Amino acid sequence: MRSSFFSSLVNGPFGDPALFVRAAHQGEAILFDCGDLHPLSGRDLLKIQHVFISHAHIDHLIGFDHLLRHHLYRPTCLNFYGPPGIIEHLSHRLAGYTWNLVEGYPLEIRVREAAGEKPGRQARFRASEGFVRHDETPPPYDSGLVCETLHYRVRTRPLQHGNIVSQAYALEEKLHVAIHPDALDRLGYARGRWLTRFKDLLREGAAGDTPIEVPQTSGAAPRELPLSRLSAEIAHCQKGMKIAYITDCEPREENYARILDLAQGADLLAIEAVFAHHDLARARERNHLTARIAGELARRAGVGKLLPFHHSPRYQDRPQLLQEEALSFFSG
Repeated sequence: MRSSFFSSLVNGPFGDPALFVRAAHQGEAILFDCGDLHPLSGRDLLKIQHVFISHAHIDHLIGFDHLLRHHLYRPTCLNFYGPPGIIEHLSHRLAGYTWNLVEGYPLEIRVREAAGEKPGRQARFRASEGFVRHDETPPPYDSGLVCETLHYRVRTRPLQHGNIVSQAYALEEKLHVAIHPDALDRLGYARGRWLTRFKDLLREGAAGDTPIEVPQTSGAAPRELPLSRLSAEIAHCQKGMKIAYITDCEPREENYARILDLAQGADLLAIEAVFAHHDLARARERNHLTARIAGELARRAGVGKLLPFHHSPRYQDRPQLLQEEALSFFSG
């Protein structure tokens, strides 16, 4: 299966947590946590539409202002998701600036909370109003679902991190539609934007007799063909990609159960590996996972690839130690 999501750690495994995920062929990106974002280009920052915050510790939220500044003049809506209290945290960040010259600015910010396994609160802030808070009724909440678009959905589970909650997330492509270029060439169907509409109709579950205008490479008039016939001729559908993002949680069975539930069968698991397992006592004291625990959870969840991150700086003189420990217990 060709990748639909391309992910990278913005600051590497030792830097501020921020996982940048580009959605192929959609011109948009998803961000998990909002640490220092200066390594991202302006073009990449402007692709971000949805930001999923685990919790409001400074290393997970320091990039908010940088992201806001790049989007401030844009006619977009930035969507943030996070644990209970994230509305207040972002509201206070916005209130820290003077907004007397923003009349007509089109940017909107929407913030939605996940209250454990239940629906949380939602608020909207408009730049043109100086980012005054407007509380809204959030959409229905189903099994931890906090975000759904035509192409993907994001689910969340609360993890305990000392006396606060840290949200874990799973990004799931709804349906992976693969186009066969050789079939297009053989049948004389020209490539173009119609293929995007064709794939979107399949994801929507449109009726098989839905007509599609198919341009011809010969220059002849487009042919009108039913969706079901085209699907059989030029494409195949399969379960979409899944990425799970886990960080800042204490080593306890309740957290493990929720991680396994959320990450099961993921193509990629990005998970914190803060301490080496010989420092388990320190990990428990600081409410973080060890590299060994991260690797074992990845193996038990049956994930395809493991991406350990959020390493403690105490191991910078042995930069491969945590990676090797996590991967050894993942593969072993």
